[in-house]
Amino acid sequence: MPACGAPGNRRRTWRRHPAWRRRSASAILPGVNALALALATGFGSGFFPVAPATFASALVALAVYLLWPVSAGAETLLIVALAPLAVWTATAAEKQLGHDAHPIVIDEVVGQLIALWMVPRTVLWVGAAFLLFRLFDIWKPLGAHESQDLPGGWGIVADDVLAGVYARLVLLAAALWGPALGRLLAGG
Repeated sequence: MPACGAPGNRRRTWRRHPAWRRRSASAILPGVNALALALATGFGSGFFPVAPATFASALVALAVYLLWPVSAGAETLLIVALAPLAVWTATAAEKQLGHDAHPIVIDEVVGQLIALWMVPRTVLWVGAAFLLFRLFDIWKPLGAHESQDLPGGWGIVADDVLAGVYARLVLLAAALWGPALGRLLAGG
């Protein structure tokens, strides 16, 4: 009787044939990885040579200001749909580019959208949302820094989601207390 891997033994050699080897998902679906990388890098905006995160955030703020009227339902739906997609694409891109690599900007897109949620579409409000989001994203207060320790895309996206929430809360406070504070400072 021939040895296990000998040519005459057909019973076990099929398992060693290259065509029957188990392929990874990346080998089977290269288009999926390319799509994940394209989304994670903001369709290439993450490769901007200077401050790619700020550049991507500015593009989001500009697009929202120019193209998107205030719509609670549409904005909420976009954020809720984009957040898990961001985690998935950031995880996939991280495998190719490294942990929280600079070209990965899908997290900035989600965070900036949260900061812009239901904000009046004026230069002042959109500009304030942009600046506050960038401030909180760089500063990373109140657990945002620690959230980066989460595994994979969760750690990449979580700190930007928190930065967007913090920026939105400051904008909400300004909207609620701004008029009263203005009257108080004016002496009225």
